[in-house]
Amino acid sequence: MKHKSPETRLEKTKRQLHHILNDVHFYMNDGFREFVTSMHDAIGNRKVTKRMEISMDRVIAQYKKYLKSDNKLTRHEKKEFIDSSVAKIYLIKTLLMASGYRPGYVGRSIEFLDSVEDYLKRTGKMSKKQRMALNQMYKRFKKKVELKGISNVQIEMKED
Repeated sequence: MKHKSPETRLEKTKRQLHHILNDVHFYMNDGFREFVTSMHDAIGNRKVTKRMEISMDRVIAQYKKYLKSDNKLTRHEKKEFIDSSVAKIYLIKTLLMASGYRPGYVGRSIEFLDSVEDYLKRTGKMSKKQRMALNQMYKRFKKKVELKGISNVQIEMKED
């Protein structure tokens, strides 16, 4: 019986990163996927610094946490969630623009909505407080718009 030569820590890390990159169900935004790919490609091709090793360990730890999680969404489901949530944020923005609030309030609200959208696109998640805030904004803006006699507001989504 031939024993497998023990793999080094970096070889094991490279194998784990390769597995993560090939998992079709694990959601990674484009920037994160690019980062994981560059870390994977660095092993064996250039000097791996301590900071790079720490980053790789974090990626692997995050993936292990995902595997243990009970409420896993597949990559497709997560993309669906992000797309539908972004569409809802656009609807809220459309209602806000039509509601006739003061420019300062509109500016702050747009800033908040943009930050939620950015967080959502980066992480694929939304906190309970964010969802509640969006819901309240939707109801408030919808009511204000309906008082102006506008109903059935629709949005056009542009494809990227």
